[in-house]
Amino acid sequence: MVQKAFEKFIREHGLCRPEDKVLLAVSGGVDSVAMTHLFRAANYNCALAHCNFQLRGLDSDADEAFVRSLSDTAGYPVYVKQFDVERGIRDGGGSVQMVARELRYSWFQELAAEQRFDAIATAHNLNDSVETFFLNITRGTGIRGLLGIPARNGNIIRPLLFSTRREILDFCKVNGLEYRVDSSNLETKYARNKVRHDLLPVLEQINPAYLKVIARDMQSLGEVEAIFREAVNEKREELFRTTRDRTTIEIASLRSLQPQGTWLHELFSPYGFSRSQCEGIVQIIEASPGRRSISPTHQLYKDRESLILVKTELKEVQRYYLESPDQPSSLPFSMDVEVVKKSALKEIPPDHTIACLDMDLIQFPLTIRHWLHGDYFYPLGMEQMKKLSDFFVDNKVPLPEKERTWILASGRKIVWIIGLRIDHRFRITGNTKRVLMLKVQSDVAPQPGKEFT
Repeated sequence: MVQKAFEKFIREHGLCRPEDKVLLAVSGGVDSVAMTHLFRAANYNCALAHCNFQLRGLDSDADEAFVRSLSDTAGYPVYVKQFDVERGIRDGGGSVQMVARELRYSWFQELAAEQRFDAIATAHNLNDSVETFFLNITRGTGIRGLLGIPARNGNIIRPLLFSTRREILDFCKVNGLEYRVDSSNLETKYARNKVRHDLLPVLEQINPAYLKVIARDMQSLGEVEAIFREAVNEKREELFRTTRDRTTIEIASLRSLQPQGTWLHELFSPYGFSRSQCEGIVQIIEASPGRRSISPTHQLYKDRESLILVKTELKEVQRYYLESPDQPSSLPFSMDVEVVKKSALKEIPPDHTIACLDMDLIQFPLTIRHWLHGDYFYPLGMEQMKKLSDFFVDNKVPLPEKERTWILASGRKIVWIIGLRIDHRFRITGNTKRVLMLKVQSDVAPQPGKEFT
């Protein structure tokens, strides 16, 4: 029964064809083991891909050995790669889950391109999709976040979304399939596990069929979203007048849209504008000509009775390097560099043009460049990541000042938003022994103001 449902789900959603070459993402857990056997029984041309993140010691190595054995049983080739997740966190920041996910999918895509796989299959099931539904609600989401996990996203397919976790467990039990158990899935320190172990059992007490009910609701929401998306696209075609290098939108037509905030978000978010930026378009509409907002790919500015949308020309990012504290370097501005003992530093200067950093946490050479959309850091005094774009808004940094802001980076980590704030991870603490002191001229530092875009 599960086999027929599996093949039907693939056909109905157009996930892959019998002649396609499919890469199976296999952890060794119950879901990926079931998926492997279902593809094998359907006579698909597949290979396994296993990521060893080396986070669980001998258990991680045992998972890898199990997947290699599974590949022999299924008669599928296997690709295995070991990752240093902890190093990735040290170099670029982020959580274990976020770094592992980025490493995993990046490698899958490399494999797919190199070995010419038509699709990459992951073993997400219906429970995973419902968990995502509730996680998105807690984080704040639009209608698209209420659709759960899509069956297809580019070349990523999820052929087990038709089945609950319990049905997959029963399938493995009936067929005598062995699998590995990851004990970290039982820990409730992760948000998804809190939903899985604390919230969903309560819903099951209220309605034992809650998974299927929510699945039907997500499907209905998906159909509503498709109708909604068609209406938005028709409105965009009606209002947006595109010439060779720009798109013009009459302000009067935008003022007539209700509810205005939702319309603006849906019309402009495909151009890279965040929800908060789309909300700010209301202010741009009422502002003087010249007011603008910038996304990673586009600029939107007011020109009398119209808004003008233009694609941002990608400019070459200039990078300069501070080789070491005592080695001459070619920088875009003058900088005083000094290393002092912590015991010799009576107090940290309050001057915003001076940065005092823990020398032993610094990795040379240091990189100096202008900030980029997507950059993030941990502002001094905070232990949570913050995007630079949000930091500028919170500190009322005007657009011209944003454009000329420089950052100092150690490896992939931002150390100092020069003239504004150092990163919390490089602050002076009781364990600091040596202090790296950097000083720039006041004209290098951006000046926060009352008006910003």
